[in-house]
Amino acid sequence: MRQAFSRYPSLATIDVPAVIGSPRAFGYRNQVKLVARRARRGLLLGIYRPQSHQVIDITQCPVHLPLINRVLAKTREVLERFEVPVYDERTHTGNLRYVVVRVSQWTKRAQVILVTHDRALPRTRQLVAQLQRVPGVVSVVQNINAEAGNVILGSAFVPLTRETALIERIGFLKLKTQAGAFLQANITVAHKLYERALEWAAPTADDVAVDLYCGAGALTFYLATAAKHIYGIEESLRAVIDAKANTRLNGFHNVRFYAGEVAGILPELAQRLGKIDVMTLNPPRKGADPAARAAISACVPRRLVYISCDPDTLARDLDWFAGLGYRVVQVQPFDLLPQTEHVECVAALARAGDS
Repeated sequence: MRQAFSRYPSLATIDVPAVIGSPRAFGYRNQVKLVARRARRGLLLGIYRPQSHQVIDITQCPVHLPLINRVLAKTREVLERFEVPVYDERTHTGNLRYVVVRVSQWTKRAQVILVTHDRALPRTRQLVAQLQRVPGVVSVVQNINAEAGNVILGSAFVPLTRETALIERIGFLKLKTQAGAFLQANITVAHKLYERALEWAAPTADDVAVDLYCGAGALTFYLATAAKHIYGIEESLRAVIDAKANTRLNGFHNVRFYAGEVAGILPELAQRLGKIDVMTLNPPRKGADPAARAAISACVPRRLVYISCDPDTLARDLDWFAGLGYRVVQVQPFDLLPQTEHVECVAALARAGDS
């Protein structure tokens, strides 16, 4: 974080405190996406060795929640037993491309997502029945991804069981998410991060707040406990459907969600609202694009809280906001992904003249 900030004179004097750690250094990760590959010794479920397409089998990984490791081991057995054809990227034959496992740390339930090149699966009903017999598995979903490249999930999801979602608990909040939804990988640290973001956003009972890149609404609902009204904007329609369901699940009445790009939705929303007091954003690794930053600055919110998973794009965007008169009040890094080099950071910004 300090290295990233040191590249910008506007940020060079910011104090970066010690990283807030994770209570669990191992056994914390609630989701894994593994590539499927056929080898002489059988089916591999793993990740690519850096700078190659050689697959390293990692179905037993110490950072996974233990349930994930157990589900992966049994899932591989089932896939082998049914002789599910594995996709070969060189010949474009076979079907199974990836296996994704999601787990609710709260309910101790799991979802298996089979990512395939096309819809065909051998003896689908029997295959799904066997996967449902894996202890903990309550949901099986097929995702169709016929596109070339390294993007794991396609746009089409086919539910293979009646249950299609998992419910996780983050502090007071119950969060229901469908297959393909974004959820922080370390729920315990995510809870700390959202509490800090709420503390620094500090919405009052008279404030109107907007949460950008809101996903299924986790931070939105935290802000809703204090703000008069809160509006979430998210590009993924699937995530917005989850967010609306979570509004009902948690009994909130001061929350609204909109599906679309920030640069497209925010200007119209701001014009209708008349004022936006507080704004939060949690963009993807690439940060907020220029059009989104311009739309944010046009709203002149009193306070901004920026959550980032990439120090370099965070520093770039904070410097841009500093050029518009926003002051970085404080930052706090979190170790959301122990045993990796990644760092999550919350930054609080105030408009010139505001505290």
